[in-house]
Amino acid sequence: MNKSMIRRAVLAGGIAILAAASYGSPERHIADAIWTNDAAPWEGVTAVYMPDRSKPNDIVISDTDLSDVEACRAYVRTMAAERGDPDLKKGQYDCAIGFYSENDDNGGVSGEYRLKVN
Repeated sequence: MNKSMIRRAVLAGGIAILAAASYGSPERHIADAIWTNDAAPWEGVTAVYMPDRSKPNDIVISDTDLSDVEACRAYVRTMAAERGDPDLKKGQYDCAIGFYSENDDNGGVSGEYRLKVN
């Protein structure tokens, strides 16, 4: 390959990356590609803890965004230990990563988490 072909290939690749990043939510696409099982540096993690599986409507949601999945797991272990279930035999949890909001047609806001792990 000569230099001209290499420059064209680099330019075409750059255009393709810019086009993909400008479609939808570029932050989410980048996070999906690189941080497949944890939070990207700009994302928060929310702990969703159910102390008793037999009571699915009784859930505890962390007030603050946690920095990563390990911080979420530590938060849940602390809450479970306070409730007498340090091994999570009665309860369960999810770590919800990266909430991406969308405006709906009625002027409200909705959205979804990029990833949920436990």
